[in-house]
This record gives sequence, C-alpha cells and structure tokens, in this order.
Amino acid sequence: MHNNDIVRRLQYIFNINSKDMMTIFKLGGLVLDKQTYLAIMAKPDQDSARDAQLSRHDLEKFMNGLIISQRGHKTNPDGSIVAPDYSMQRDNDINNVVIKKIKIAMAYTTEDLLGFWAAADFKVTKGEVGAMLRRKSHPKYLVVGDQFMRKLLMGMANSLRG
Repeated sequence: MHNNDIVRRLQYIFNINSKDMMTIFKLGGLVLDKQTYLAIMAKPDQDSARDAQLSRHDLEKFMNGLIISQRGHKTNPDGSIVAPDYSMQRDNDINNVVIKKIKIAMAYTTEDLLGFWAAADFKVTKGEVGAMLRRKSHPKYLVVGDQFMRKLLMGMANSLRG
C-alpha cells in the first residue's frame, strides 16, 4: 500500500477539504505548495515505490498533524509543547504507527477498531489488536500487513461515510 493512499483514504473517510489537509500537513511540520499537495493526492501507479510521492517521514508528519488538529498539542506539566515522536524507522513499521496514530487522533477504542474491521468483513481478535499496538521491542508485537491496513480503512469508510 502506497503512503499517499493512506492519506488520500483518510481525507475521504473524514471528509477533509484540501485547505484543511494542507493545514494538517503544516501542523505536523510539513509546509506544502499546491503543486506538491496535488502530486501527493494523485493516485499512484501500481508499480511505483511505496514512498514515491510521500516519504515515510512525511506520512508521519501528516499523522502527527492529524493528532494535533484533533486533540491539540501535547504539553508537559510545565506547559511547554512536547515535540511529536517519529516511530516509522522501517517500512514494516508504517501500518502499525498509522493505526496507533489514528486511534490517538480520533480517540478510538480497541472496540471501535474491531468494529471497523468487522464492517469490512475482516476478522481480527482483540488480542491481535493489542499485539499491533505494542512497542516494537515487545516479544508479542505483531507487524501489521497491508491487508490489515486496507481493511481497516475500508471499514472506516463503510462505517463513517456509509
């Protein structure tokens, strides 16, 4: 699954207009011009690289911007803003991190995620969701494949857009 596919699908699911999408990117620390934004939002070629239009780091900037747009900046007890974390170190981290950040941004519960997968007729257990959300260093950590990600986004679209 291409990185910009994730962004495009989230735009559709949450019905976000282009201006607001550019604001979300900016909140995450990525300032885009209109041409770059349109290139990111274009449908990728099947044989192009996963990060041809949107790098892993820029995808994470978008996800951090989504969290900030929905929940505000995370602050320390002294009131200073905490810098967003960047967890996507390898390509197989992308889906796990995106699911975690969607869950945080939209304040979804594990049951919500299970409901989205069920809406896409995809069976996922509560234990599997817990394993997906664990730290990479945990022995029971589950790397999320593209099928899990596609089905989650499909279920979200079915549930939220009808």
